[in-house]
Amino acid sequence: MTRKVLGGKDFDIFAGNSMIIVSEATVKITDNRKVKYVRGVPAGYIDGPVEGEVTLKLDHQNFLLLQAQARLAGSWKGIEPFDVSFTASVAAGDLNVDAFGCMPQLEELLNIKAEGGEENLFAVKCPITSPDFVHINGVPYLTADEVRNL
Repeated sequence: MTRKVLGGKDFDIFAGNSMIIVSEATVKITDNRKVKYVRGVPAGYIDGPVEGEVTLKLDHQNFLLLQAQARLAGSWKGIEPFDVSFTASVAAGDLNVDAFGCMPQLEELLNIKAEGGEENLFAVKCPITSPDFVHINGVPYLTADEVRNL
């Protein structure tokens, strides 16, 4: 029996309180744990810093939703970090990825082709600033020990 698997069209995406439609989106995590070596042989590991980033590629209509937040904040840099939630449900299963404290930064304001035929897309990168970091299906990426007292 064939069943529908998870694809990009299945996601609803919320940036703060606004539902947006993206042309593309990524959530990237950099986990800088390192292997400890003794005489060239692995002997455990050392925790390192983690960082994460959400990138949203938006068409003009959805870019205007973010612009409305900038207008309310008084500037683009004045937008407070917000949470971004990616949710999808298909027969093969559900996926919910939450990124917390995403600080929007315009990365690509224009990406136009002189010959036309392609829509201009806006790229907004959002470094993750919250110790809540990223949750995948409700499970936090970071350990409770890492975020204690933050």
